Amino acid sequence: MTRLKQTSFTQAERDELFQKAKVAFQAQGINKILVTGSSNITYLSRGIVFPYIDQALVHPVALYICYQTNRQILSCTVDLSDIPNQLGWQGEILIYELTEATPEQSLAVALAQHLANDEVTGKTIGYDFEFMSGAQLAAFEASFPAHQPKPADATLRTLRMQKTDAEVRLLEISARMGDRGFISALNHAEGAALDTLSYPMWEYGERFRVHVAEFGGSGVGNLAIMRGERCRHLYGATGTRELFTSGEFNRMEYSVHSYGYWHTGARTVFEGYPDDSAKNAWANNLRLKQSAIDALVAGNKASDVYKAVVQTSEATGINFWRTGDIGHGVGSSEREAPFLALYDETELAPNMVIVVAVYTFNEKQQLIVNKDTYLITDGQPQLLTWYKKWDRLYALYGTSARHG
Repeated sequence: MTRLKQTSFTQAERDELFQKAKVAFQAQGINKILVTGSSNITYLSRGIVFPYIDQALVHPVALYICYQTNRQILSCTVDLSDIPNQLGWQGEILIYELTEATPEQSLAVALAQHLANDEVTGKTIGYDFEFMSGAQLAAFEASFPAHQPKPADATLRTLRMQKTDAEVRLLEISARMGDRGFISALNHAEGAALDTLSYPMWEYGERFRVHVAEFGGSGVGNLAIMRGERCRHLYGATGTRELFTSGEFNRMEYSVHSYGYWHTGARTVFEGYPDDSAKNAWANNLRLKQSAIDALVAGNKASDVYKAVVQTSEATGINFWRTGDIGHGVGSSEREAPFLALYDETELAPNMVIVVAVYTFNEKQQLIVNKDTYLITDGQPQLLTWYKKWDRLYALYGTSARHG
């Protein structure tokens, strides 16, 4: 537990991440890199988080790094400039004004002018093309005509898959914040969910969000609650006046982050006293999930984990949701490589962090899932979520004193 008290990167850990990226990019002939994706900015800046920039709710942000001179520049508008200062950014902050026809052009022109006298050999510059809008790419190419853009996405994907020890620590902290937030939401619901005062579903979700912040989380991302017939869907909106109802499954899907390092979780509980059908549905989910965990070892391919669940499913007759993957990596984004799916042939290796997410069905075809996060090691995978094992179906029937 002592190491989890360090909730952000130390200077030595920042330096380690910087050096890791520098070696990887220079091996690809890239001395300069320019990225706009929020998760890449967080990763390469070692913990600077600009909320919502991928959703274009704010003006674009860019991170420029020259690995030859070690120059690092975050460029943003003035309304965002306090964020890197508050998070301990040690590089330059370039504030650009909206003086050009578009924000993308304003960013590119300001950065080009700022770097006009930068003494760097070589014209190659790495871009995160997968995150860069067409307008932003065109603006950069017009402002840096002498540069030769080179895709940096594959290198970034490989870098981000295998975490440093510091990244694993932040991911474990985030996972524990998620479990604490969920347990706190349950504590509020116990004793109130099924009584005549009608504890609403939206309050259940709000209690989760509030308690994650109280436990130190720096952000809550996706948050959804499904109950009853809505449990047939992966995500769905619960109405503002909907209430807990005895005899139904209830599933909460959520994501939280600690300084930009994410946890993607989900927990399913049963409202009231579970009957044999509910208990069997939960046991079926655990059986398929365990087959995934057993295959989550270094040397296996990501696709092998999916195949192990298929094999168990066919041997037992337990169906599972096959539309997508059954798990994925997590790091400076909620979902990242590798993906536990037939199409992903990535070889699992120590220090990868994987969310296991096997969805199964009950007799009414409602989805049941219990997501957990694991660290790949040289031996058995290490569980990073921890509040309880969740090997028994949790019955939410109201036994504790009212809280809240």
